[in-house]
Amino acid sequence: MLSSYKELEQYIVEDFEEFLDEGLTLSQVTEKLLVEYHRGITNSNVEKLVVYLTIALLCLDKSYLREDVKNGLNNMISDISSIPLKEELEAEDIKKILQDIEQYKGHFGHIL
Repeated sequence: MLSSYKELEQYIVEDFEEFLDEGLTLSQVTEKLLVEYHRGITNSNVEKLVVYLTIALLCLDKSYLREDVKNGLNNMISDISSIPLKEELEAEDIKKILQDIEQYKGHFGHIL
C-alpha cells in the first residue's frame, strides 16, 4: 500500500535531479528511475501510476518523453477505473493525482 503520493513523488523528483546531475541523458534517467522503482511498479498499479505520471511530468518539463512511458501512462489513464485509488490512497492524494493527470494531458492538447 502506498503511504503517500506526495512522499513517493518527492523521492522520484530527488532521484530525477540527482541522476541528471550525474550527467545522464533524460532517456537514461527514465530507465534508471524505472529500475529504481521496479518493485513498486510491479507490486501496485497505484504506485505504477504515480511513478509513470511523475516521470512523465518531469520529462515533459524538459520537452522529452520516452514512448514506452507515454504509452504505459496513457493505457493506465484510459483504464483509471480499474486502478484501486480509493483503496490505497487518501482523498487528498487522489485529487492530486487527478490534477496531475490533467496537467499531463494538457501537454498534448487534444491528442490523447
